[in-house]
Amino acid sequence: MLRKKLMLMIGPLIVLLAATAIVAILLLQNVLIKLSEAHDWPTHALLAARLKWIVLGLSVAFLLVINASVVVLLRAAGMILHPVDRLVAASRELAAEHFEHRIPLDRQDEFGELAQAYNHLAAELQANEKRRLETLGMVALTLNHELNNAMGIIQLQIQLLARSAADREPVQKFLLRIGQSLSRMSGIVESLKHIKRIVLTDYIEGTKMLDLQKSTQLEEIPISCTLPAPD
Repeated sequence: MLRKKLMLMIGPLIVLLAATAIVAILLLQNVLIKLSEAHDWPTHALLAARLKWIVLGLSVAFLLVINASVVVLLRAAGMILHPVDRLVAASRELAAEHFEHRIPLDRQDEFGELAQAYNHLAAELQANEKRRLETLGMVALTLNHELNNAMGIIQLQIQLLARSAADREPVQKFLLRIGQSLSRMSGIVESLKHIKRIVLTDYIEGTKMLDLQKSTQLEEIPISCTLPAPD
């Protein structure tokens, strides 16, 4: 579709350039032949004036054709470069895992097909991300349930130990550290239920881990870009 439109724009321009060149060659050749056959001065002067006007007319015609060519080529370049810029920007959004980003479909050509393919891919990735978050949420609920039961029992045992060792300060310090670790574990499991997106960070070389702080923060949704409407 886009190729056909470009051919309809550039094709007549090529034909016009070729026709102008042929007409110029024929006119100049005709005048030069007559000029070579003329033997008297008035005829030479008449043919020279005619040659002058022909050259002037052809110069004006070529200037008009060149200007028209520049306008057509700029228009054709805009038809290609503008949607390419939009698609490149959308690809950067996809690389940044902004799967909610979409390109409105307002073209019925190759760029429209690319935009449709991008939207389909982004929708698939967004659905996969949603399934991953749902799975992670179910895991978080399971861990929360199981670990809360286990930590409740441990907390109860810590309280009993603290009462029996009330006069033993070193034991109290150890029990306090255990209680703090349990609270930290409980906070981590609780934060898993509030994950909005999956953000990974380096743990060790070749291994990634979930960044809980960034994963629980909402990110601003970028403004969707629009492909320019066909002219």
